[in-house]
Amino acid sequence: MVFLYCFGNASLAQRVLASLRQAWRSHLHCVTVIFLNDFWLVRFIIDPALDLEAGKDWQAFLNENGIPYVPTPPVSRAFDDLDLSMVPVIVMKRHNIAIVSHGLANPLEVRHFQENVVAGLGYRPPSLV
Repeated sequence: MVFLYCFGNASLAQRVLASLRQAWRSHLHCVTVIFLNDFWLVRFIIDPALDLEAGKDWQAFLNENGIPYVPTPPVSRAFDDLDLSMVPVIVMKRHNIAIVSHGLANPLEVRHFQENVVAGLGYRPPSLV
């Protein structure tokens, strides 16, 4: 199963990643976090053998915290390249997309990205709160 959701700011994305990592770690195959200036896009690939009720629980939790997202063509192509095991840095350059994390769910990577961007900008945009 694949879930693709957007979140309005970094804090929310971190909380969702931390919660799902803690509660569902054994079912997460891959998590990809992309920053798209106005929001955070997170794709969760979970165990296809997960039962229907557990899948509904995932979806309910994600719906409470984010908004389902239909990827644009560049984002779809970036996901396709990542699924083909391309190095995230190459995918970022090819599609001009900021891939914050790909692999295990790690909320600290979101925090590090957030801190680095804010330090470079000199102010904190709403999406980086």
